[in-house]
Amino acid sequence: MTTQWHQFTALELGQKIEQQEINPVDLTEYFLNRIKQLDPDNEIYVRLTEERALKEATAAAYRAKMGQRRSLLDGVPISWKDLFDTAGIRTEAGTRLLEGRIPSEDADCLKRATLAGLVCLGKTNMPDLAFSGLGNNPRTGTGANPHDQTTKRVPGGSSSGAALSVYHGLAPAAIGSDTAGSVRIPAAWCGLTGLKTTHGLISLNGSVPLSPSQDTVGPLTRDIADANELCAILSGRKAADLKGASVKGLRILRATTVFEDLVNPAIQSQTDIALNELSRHGAKIIEGPVPSFHDVLECCNEHGYPGMLEGYALWGDKIREHPDRINPAIGKRFLNGENFTAQNALKLEFHLQKLRKEYLRQTSDYDFVVGPTQPQIPPEISKLETDTSYYIEMALMSISLTRLANLLGLCATTQPVGSALGFPVGLMIMAPPFQENKLLRCAMAVETLLNTALPKK
Repeated sequence: MTTQWHQFTALELGQKIEQQEINPVDLTEYFLNRIKQLDPDNEIYVRLTEERALKEATAAAYRAKMGQRRSLLDGVPISWKDLFDTAGIRTEAGTRLLEGRIPSEDADCLKRATLAGLVCLGKTNMPDLAFSGLGNNPRTGTGANPHDQTTKRVPGGSSSGAALSVYHGLAPAAIGSDTAGSVRIPAAWCGLTGLKTTHGLISLNGSVPLSPSQDTVGPLTRDIADANELCAILSGRKAADLKGASVKGLRILRATTVFEDLVNPAIQSQTDIALNELSRHGAKIIEGPVPSFHDVLECCNEHGYPGMLEGYALWGDKIREHPDRINPAIGKRFLNGENFTAQNALKLEFHLQKLRKEYLRQTSDYDFVVGPTQPQIPPEISKLETDTSYYIEMALMSISLTRLANLLGLCATTQPVGSALGFPVGLMIMAPPFQENKLLRCAMAVETLLNTALPKK
């Protein structure tokens, strides 16, 4: 029988290592060979960490043989977005501004993963400095969205290579970052599971920053169980107990504010089909407004968006000095930060603190707030790279729903709930800060129900 290890989840592979059915070295070589074969143009992985991976796999194989595995995922290889520092290996965050940058030590979250026995396969592609929900990078290339075989469309970003590495079986799971949706957008558009963690749950030390007040670390996976285990490893917290997860008795608010103005009716209809299934199994689904969604966007329109303000403070001088070393459309978005003052930044922070409290008050009667992850299907790459105005319009569309969770300090998941208009539809579930375990239990229950109830493509 032909080996098909790329069809297994990370936890399934970990179990096979535990049972000594798979040697971690063989598994790592299997994925490295698939990457070389299926990603010859390096549109998904910008570089492999082959020597490191094989050393880590060899150590994991010894631990498995001796019965000393460090975690359920010891020996499982995964991919890392190219903004997480890797000691002695280039980390350029998708931009020529950082060309040749070689950090001296690993990012904190990579250190945790390595201590748990995970194997680092390599660094995945992304747009410049992660400042795009679209995922295209004209310089490094852009892997196409896998759900359109005739027109090359974006996979979603900024964790674009991360999502494609999982979808194409070039890694069992991937680690990305999410500042305004950069885990959830590509996960939704590629038909995967994505977890946006609460800001501060997982250390950002050693990751190239875009917006230190908004940046978060999160996994892209095939299912919720893998996301749960990776979140536990990267945060150092206990994983959620997913056994017996049920939607029965949950009060879930289907948000109308912002969502009803932006979401394509076909996409909304598909998420409503999923929510009807939850209702049939005992969840109470209530449709209604969340005023703070509107208010937080108005606040950003007036005082500036954190990613732009903080990104400009971090990178504006470097972009002005070397404008030819960044995608012009992204450089323009960064430099828009000069239009706002320090007073704007302070007012923004004060208002965000107030709005986060108001959101929790407005939604206190509900366990979760839900809506589609993406309002539209992914745009064509060719037009994005020739029309700056269109690029900016689509970039703002891509983050229009996901950024709500970042601005309001929430945690959130996206998981596939069928398809519309030829593309996967993601259901976004949002929970208050640091309620990842409760969120993951709900997501597990949703996944279990919908895997049975909804027709497969």
